[in-house]
Amino acid sequence: MANWLSQHSDILIFVGIGSFLLLCASLLATPWVLAKLPANYFSAPPSLIQRSAARVLFSAAKTVLGLAMVFAGMVMMFTPGPGLVCVVLGLALCEFPGKHNLMANLVKRPSVFSSLNWLRNKAGKPPFERPE
Repeated sequence: MANWLSQHSDILIFVGIGSFLLLCASLLATPWVLAKLPANYFSAPPSLIQRSAARVLFSAAKTVLGLAMVFAGMVMMFTPGPGLVCVVLGLALCEFPGKHNLMANLVKRPSVFSSLNWLRNKAGKPPFERPE
């Protein structure tokens, strides 16, 4: 293993720089995204909306960004950064069947719920309503 690490030190440098950049980006983006969500985002049932072409393109772009945040959150679970919070935010941006139930189950965890509300408090927003 030590031999492989010494031969691939450039990969380790790249991973380290990438981890640091993901940490910085998540620290900047997370409070902003949480401040934009309504307080009942996790407790209210999802609403059905009509889909126009522009709305479909916007949803596709949000889903791509959300998947990138989920991936970054998974990386941050093993590197410095708010991994689970980033995964929750990434899932919030994505659109897929069963999303609301998955999000509610994640947010019900006391550590996740308190972290989300701590960040909302720092942004001067009211706390999220606890999902049933």
